[in-house]
Amino acid sequence: MQDDFVRLKAVQELDDELRTLTGRAEELPGRITRLRDEAERARKDLAETEAALVERRKEYKLAELDLKTSDEKVAQYSVQLYSAKTNEQYKAFLKEIETQKKQKSKVEDRMIVLLEETEALEKKRRAAEKNAAKFASENEHKVSLLEAEQAELANAIAERRAHREEILQALPAAILKLYTRVLNRMGGIAIVATTGERCNGCFNPIPPQRMVEIDRKDKVYTCEACGRILLPGK
Repeated sequence: MQDDFVRLKAVQELDDELRTLTGRAEELPGRITRLRDEAERARKDLAETEAALVERRKEYKLAELDLKTSDEKVAQYSVQLYSAKTNEQYKAFLKEIETQKKQKSKVEDRMIVLLEETEALEKKRRAAEKNAAKFASENEHKVSLLEAEQAELANAIAERRAHREEILQALPAAILKLYTRVLNRMGGIAIVATTGERCNGCFNPIPPQRMVEIDRKDKVYTCEACGRILLPGK
């Protein structure tokens, strides 16, 4: 019976370790995903900034063409102005010249805006490029460390589970059944020590006679209040 108490204590310690190790292992995929998502967002931000920059430069080129077209039309109507044969034709040419000048002014204003936007996007692109490079390097390194930790945890968990199975197989069927039932019902803590004639799980008092029986270690006793298996505190 003494050996069974040693086994019970050992399996509870293993279950405690497994709970901690499993908890850490379960956190890692989420941390890895967040790191990769962060790097991906940085890459996406860079790509979007570069695409916007290309678009602004394209718009500026088109504006230059529009400006050239307006200049050509102003020159064309200016020549035609002096060949007008009627007053109506003269006024019509003047109106066209004025329309093209207004159009040219709008295009020039738009080009100024495009230059300002292009300059701002260039600055943003440089920052985004630096940011993307930083996350690509740093986060991938962090991911590598976390993946290595994942492998270590997987090995540690496998080793403890194998050791746990060996211990469980050596326990009497009745004790194993009791341990499993209490473990599941009490959230992973099936065995506690006694401290000062109290259950160290729920802190309820234990009758003196029961404490004497627990100390003899000739039988498995459970707390009458919480149901956990009790081991002598000393």
